[in-house]
Amino acid sequence: MDWFYWGSLALAIALTLQLTDRRRWLTGHFLLLAAIGLALAVYRSFSEDASPLWQFVIVGLKVVVYGLAPLVVLIVAISFVRYSYRLIRKEGWHLHYSLLAIVGVLMAGMLVLSLINGLYWQNKRLWQLLGLAIILTGYFAFSFLAYLVAGVTTRLGRHRPVTAIIVLGAGLMPDGRPTRTLSYRLKTAAKLYRKQRAKDHHDLTIVVSGGQGSDEVMAESTAMRQYLVALGIPRDVIQEENQSTSTVENLTFSHALIVKQQPFYHAAMVTSDYHVLRANILARRLGLAVYGVGAPTPWYYVPFAMFREYLALILMTRWPNLAVVFILTLAYLAQLVNII
Repeated sequence: MDWFYWGSLALAIALTLQLTDRRRWLTGHFLLLAAIGLALAVYRSFSEDASPLWQFVIVGLKVVVYGLAPLVVLIVAISFVRYSYRLIRKEGWHLHYSLLAIVGVLMAGMLVLSLINGLYWQNKRLWQLLGLAIILTGYFAFSFLAYLVAGVTTRLGRHRPVTAIIVLGAGLMPDGRPTRTLSYRLKTAAKLYRKQRAKDHHDLTIVVSGGQGSDEVMAESTAMRQYLVALGIPRDVIQEENQSTSTVENLTFSHALIVKQQPFYHAAMVTSDYHVLRANILARRLGLAVYGVGAPTPWYYVPFAMFREYLALILMTRWPNLAVVFILTLAYLAQLVNII
């Protein structure tokens, strides 16, 4: 197989996707495929012409990698469980906070089963089942890395001057104050507003978007507006969208407010950095001229937030992902049949 050809093709597709519309998760997938293909091409070229000493070093590195892989998986599994435990202690019990722990237990369970089967059972069917589990785990690990890559590429490129800023809600404290995550979004929006004003872009509207949850004392938009006014943003440039309960509704209802005054607007959407990619994808699907701007996330919340966001992306693209899982499973079973 010509890895350089396939890596170059994947890179060309990734660049085309990025230049036409950077609001795509698929860009991350093709960039990863390009990196893998080109790395394998370089490795093959180097290994074929390497001296006996370098060939010995390459073999040694392979042994180290294969030997360390189970240890790395175990460390990651333990880290997931510990992080979930600490997050639950800090934030209180919630099923979402236990998801990383569940994944960690499953990863550790695969290692334990492999060890027991290798030492005692020697069950061929179990080896085959574990092989399929490793392949599917590898696919989802690959798509998670693609999410991380696309989370960067979706924010690259030149930003046009905006006529509106949409701030997505992120929950309130019991006393009605914005959570730390939401306060970071509002501070980023205020900074962006002042930056646009400094460039003589005066016809600028800020839409704060968020309805009132069952456990909130007021609509998120009201608390957001109060916070922005306290930061020095003029009250008359802020509009409230107080009906939305999801990102899709945030964008749809905010668009309905803005388009009444600006039929051909161009907006920046301020949300948390881990959420920019999915929000951008939703904006593209809705056909809106909106691009995401990332706000910082509290450090202790980052791993859980990224993992939850990745799961949301998987659910949003569940049919393509189910198709890939089905194809990988069929290909694996067909390979087993050929071996037998």
